[in-house]
Amino acid sequence: MSRQKHSKPVLTTLFCLLALPFAVNIHAAELDRIGTFDFPTSGSAAAQEHFIRGVGFLHSFGMTQAQREFRRAQELEPDFAMAYWGEAFTYQHPFFGQKDDGPGNALMRLGATSEERLAHAPTEREKGFLRAAEAYALTVGGMAERRTAWMHAMAALYEKFPDDDEVKAFYAASMLAAATVEGADRDRINMRAGALALGLFKKNDNHPGAAHYVIHAFDDPIHAPIALEAATAYADIAPAVSHARHMPTHIFIQHGMWQEVSLWNDSAFNAGLELWQPGDATGDMNHSSDWGQYGDLQLG
Repeated sequence: MSRQKHSKPVLTTLFCLLALPFAVNIHAAELDRIGTFDFPTSGSAAAQEHFIRGVGFLHSFGMTQAQREFRRAQELEPDFAMAYWGEAFTYQHPFFGQKDDGPGNALMRLGATSEERLAHAPTEREKGFLRAAEAYALTVGGMAERRTAWMHAMAALYEKFPDDDEVKAFYAASMLAAATVEGADRDRINMRAGALALGLFKKNDNHPGAAHYVIHAFDDPIHAPIALEAATAYADIAPAVSHARHMPTHIFIQHGMWQEVSLWNDSAFNAGLELWQPGDATGDMNHSSDWGQYGDLQLG
């Protein structure tokens, strides 16, 4: 099974493969790469290893992969609050998903009340992250209210920890989520999120969330050039995630980079197929197939 596409001259295709920073074929080593970042927690070393992998997948919206890692961290350390925090964000796309009970259920397994849950978070930083997850998962109302509440909770955490890179990254993500429901404030919030993510990308150009959120923030014809460097880097930062291979093409398509649009979406399709199991949704594969075929059509 492969993405259906128009045939291209062999030499042209080979040239493009060599020009890309990663091969279209999927290799085991690529499926283990999620970027680099530092996210210290109070968890044990064994649980922390899975937690870090979960966060890496989460930054790139590899939700199934992230959920698996957070659950493994919980198995190793049932009271590890941050593992439940992470799982709460794996049930739906934070920018476009519909209301789902999964986030709340994940937090309820840690504790039935906010007081019980916060008792498992030994530091103010971890309590802040947990409160933000509660805002996202348990705020009364629909996704609009929840996304806005998440942004406000992350703003409060950022005010306390302005130099913490992961606080910055998830604050940027929360703003991008809130921008989808804030109407007149959408552009202003997007630009704030983009500025924060861009600063983090300049500090750590292998940070998966920084590159990813820069692309989302500047995904329009006017601002797309600002995101070109991050887009070029992103798929090579986190090739373990299909979405990370597709997302740069949101910027490439606005630069008329049709070879890259075609080939990177082919790579995204193959990465999704490699990880797909019977019963899984095919959203990533369908989406990258659509975009890749559009690139093919532009090439003729």
